[in-house]
Amino acid sequence: MSLNIGGTTHLQTEKFVLQSVEGSTLAKLFSDMHELKKVDEEVFLDRDGHTFETLVNYLRNDRKVFPEFSDKNAENMFYKELHYWGVDQQYRGW
Repeated sequence: MSLNIGGTTHLQTEKFVLQSVEGSTLAKLFSDMHELKKVDEEVFLDRDGHTFETLVNYLRNDRKVFPEFSDKNAENMFYKELHYWGVDQQYRGW
């Protein structure tokens, strides 16, 4: 699946990665029950590209490898992204 995040980050991932946290807003969005906005054949999400890419990498690792941050603002944005998508309620091991 090709994604355009905020117009600045383009990434590809498998749909099952985005659906990996059952009951999350992210899983629901990609459940084929919603029409997804597309720009140039990519699903467009109006989110911060770098933060969302960090979230996808976190999901790719089955939420077992928490990202390290050298910038407190980036860390705060990541926590907000987890909350926005409902992934934080399913966190393993904070």
